[in-house]
Amino acid sequence: MHNMMKKTVFAAVALLCLCGTAAAQRHIEYRWHGIYFVGDGSYVMNLNRSAGDGGIADTVSGFMPSLSGGFQFRKEAAVGLGFAYLADPTGAFTQLPLFVELRSHFMRSQLTPYAVLQVGYSLPVGASSEPPVTKIEEGGLYLGIEGGARYAFNRTIALGFHLSYKMLQSNYVLRHDALNAPLLAEPVTLHMFGAGISVYLSND
Repeated sequence: MHNMMKKTVFAAVALLCLCGTAAAQRHIEYRWHGIYFVGDGSYVMNLNRSAGDGGIADTVSGFMPSLSGGFQFRKEAAVGLGFAYLADPTGAFTQLPLFVELRSHFMRSQLTPYAVLQVGYSLPVGASSEPPVTKIEEGGLYLGIEGGARYAFNRTIALGFHLSYKMLQSNYVLRHDALNAPLLAEPVTLHMFGAGISVYLSND
């Protein structure tokens, strides 16, 4: 009887250990401390579209990739630097926002909601020479607000989906007519809505 009880207790302990191991294997905690990198691909769409004559407000939309990296102090606090790329589909101009970002992941579970704030300055890069032309001669403030969910495949690789709001200011926009003669110079502020997917990499 004593041997039977010992065997029963041993079997129960072994079963508990197996269950605990299986549960631990199912639980994935993405690394929340150290250097991180995020590659993001978003589709953005202008919210303040206008029916102007070749105005930039009725053309800016499309794919906007970005790359950022930094240091995560804890799940609620990560600070990094990054840049994005936005090209007008007409080829009239290209914007290159450079920014500082603050990230917050609200849980350490495999699936967690998160929020991102990006603040920086957007540089104009390149312009079309084909008339009619809209050129961004000067950059301006860039602001990005993002919220979504992140799913961890293991401690160092995760995938996120998010919705975002982005604002781009251009302090000096020069418009030309069909003969490429200067038509209008004005500041422009773009308000854009975006949706995208992010890939997370962290050191372990």
